[in-house]
Amino acid sequence: MIVAGVLLITLGWLLAYRLKDRFIRAYGAFFLVLLFFVVNKGQLNELAFFSAETTGPMSLLRWLTLGVLVLMALRVRKPDTMRADVVLGTLTALFLFDILVSTTYAEDLSYSLMRAFSFVLMAIAVVFGFAFYLYWRASCLPFIRLHYYTALCLLPTAMILYLTGLSQYGAGVVMNQYAGPFSNQNLFGIFSALITPYVLFHWRMEATTRLLWWLDAGLLVVIFAGLWLSNSRGGMLATLIASTSYFFIVNLESRLKIITLAICAVVVFTAFPNLQSSITSFIRKDTIERAEVKNVQEQFREERRYSMWAGVFPIFWKEKMTGYGFATSHLQIFQFSGDKEAGRHVHNSYLELFGDLGLPGITLLLLILSRVAWCSVGLVQRDENHLQRNINATFIAIFLAGATNAFFESWLFSVGNIISLVFWGPVAGIFAQWACSPAATRNQVSFASATPEFGYQNWQPQGK
Repeated sequence: MIVAGVLLITLGWLLAYRLKDRFIRAYGAFFLVLLFFVVNKGQLNELAFFSAETTGPMSLLRWLTLGVLVLMALRVRKPDTMRADVVLGTLTALFLFDILVSTTYAEDLSYSLMRAFSFVLMAIAVVFGFAFYLYWRASCLPFIRLHYYTALCLLPTAMILYLTGLSQYGAGVVMNQYAGPFSNQNLFGIFSALITPYVLFHWRMEATTRLLWWLDAGLLVVIFAGLWLSNSRGGMLATLIASTSYFFIVNLESRLKIITLAICAVVVFTAFPNLQSSITSFIRKDTIERAEVKNVQEQFREERRYSMWAGVFPIFWKEKMTGYGFATSHLQIFQFSGDKEAGRHVHNSYLELFGDLGLPGITLLLLILSRVAWCSVGLVQRDENHLQRNINATFIAIFLAGATNAFFESWLFSVGNIISLVFWGPVAGIFAQWACSPAATRNQVSFASATPEFGYQNWQPQGK
């Protein structure tokens, strides 16, 4: 209840008084609806208004805000100096076409068509909205700030409620494990991972006073403490990937620090058996009633998800050329998931897409992600200024963390899932920044003059 209220007040104020561009407001409205849908609202969860029914008020509101986002995306003008990528455009078009075609032979036609239509709409918003909007450096900062303030209002509030014993007012606790502002540890874990690069950016670029610097440092501590309390293995892994990749991209000095810290971590992990046992226990979550294992390799072999993947793959392989239809392959794995209605229990976005679209679909997806990775490498190799490198690092870190976590969770193509939206936006940002020609980058409006309302008139790199 308190967490939901703080979220509404913070983002409502931000959208009303700070973020005045029509596209970012449309994105913020859709972002807020998706986030409010899953945030722990305490006793408010019992109200019928917040039910997850397809025709419920909140579901209709999601469709409405998605439609507004698409309309605003189509109004975003393509920059004249933006480089086109015919290969990526062709792959994306073929992938969306394959999704739509697959609905014609899906077992549940109406469900498959609805999911496919919603994803195509979001893809239009990503291709024609995010890619054009995030082309300009001055547009990237309000986008980053929206997510930073979201982390600032949600994560510390939930942690305070949990530590003070007031979890019933919005802090999730599932099986005696902390779930942050949500009611699911997996969602909390990956949300923390994808929001961390925005916090790191603010810490390095916007914390112009010592008070703000320590505030952001404390927020990072809250993120990692919450992940440890939640026992979110996937979330912790993704957050570590996001953090290390961010600093690795920023500059050479950070890369040397990362390598040094990694060597020290390996030495400490090897030298202290008790610490190794604690970390192995964290990876196992201490909730699986099996014989105790002594190392990570044995734990992976006994992991239930691995057993489920091994059982599901032969079923998907039977329809390897066509799949079972977009968003319907879960109907074939009821014996493994135990939940036919929820349908997102493969816990692997790539395997689930293989079951949906077969080899053609998963091949197109991997080619798209490979192309985005290629653009990321191009950005890292550029000789950019300090601000631009941190923008690039933010988007690339989110891409790497999300693409890794998608191997363990099934959210990549679920438009109603806040994580899917938070992932695909920065992916478009990577392409947008890559598509800037060197001349266009030099001639862009400076961030300091473009956003004076945020206090950047005298912006200087903060060498932290």
